[in-house]
Order: sequence, then structure tokens, then C-alpha cells
Amino acid sequence: MPPKTHKTPQLMKLLTGGSQVTNPILDENFKEEIIRSRNNPTPVKPVPSEEGGTEINITSELISQWLPLVMKRFNVCSCSRCSAEATVEAFDKIRPIIVKVKSDADLKRAQKIKLDKEQSVLMQLIRIIIPRKKLPRHDTGGTDNG
Repeated sequence: MPPKTHKTPQLMKLLTGGSQVTNPILDENFKEEIIRSRNNPTPVKPVPSEEGGTEINITSELISQWLPLVMKRFNVCSCSRCSAEATVEAFDKIRPIIVKVKSDADLKRAQKIKLDKEQSVLMQLIRIIIPRKKLPRHDTGGTDNG
């Protein structure tokens, strides 16, 4: 019998595509990390734009921030090869959100967009990672054999 979860079976089926899946997000450390990131979000990193000002790829920042944590939490192989494959899949499946920044107001708007999209991107990353649990592990004992 799988451990109990606070998520409904319908929600777990939607999130994972299965029916007898437990909710690994109920791990206290993972929840604390999410709460910490919402209270102290990592700053967005502007990239110079050809039209003047800069551009911020919100999706890229969120994938870079959350993908390694999701892979670790769901106990999937995180060797360089598997990490690269998961990253490519994430960039293929998650629509990019690019914000042009020319002023402090634009930067604040980018921060707000990042906070608003964080949960959506995190859920999409989880949907990408769960099927990878069936793949063989290459990273034994923290070494990178991929």
C-alpha cells in the first residue's frame, strides 16, 4: 500500500499519469525549499538585447533553478547525459517566457512574472521527470558515468 498523501487520487493521476503513485512533494525539505524560494526569490538575470535594454528568459531561469532539485527529489539519474536530456525535454515542452527590460519597473514586472509562473513550470518539470524513474541510473555513488 502506498504511503498516504494529501493530494486527491484524481490530482495524483493528473500529475503523474498513473493511479498508484505517492506524493513525493510532501517531503518537508522540498516544501521548505519551495517556501524559501518564494520568500527570497533568486534575482532574474538580464541578458543584453539587440534593440537596447536586456531580455530575461524566465522559463530558462526556472528550469535551471528547479530541474536539478526535482531530479534529486524523484530519485532519477542525474548524470550529465540524463540531466542534459531532461533539460532539452523541458525546453522543448515548456513555452519560453522572455521579458524585455529597459527600466526598474520592467525588472519588477519580470520578477512578478517569474513568481507567477514558478508553480506552473515546477508542475511541468515533475511531469517530465516522473517517466524518467523507469530509466536506468548511471550516477552510482555520485559519480558521473553518463
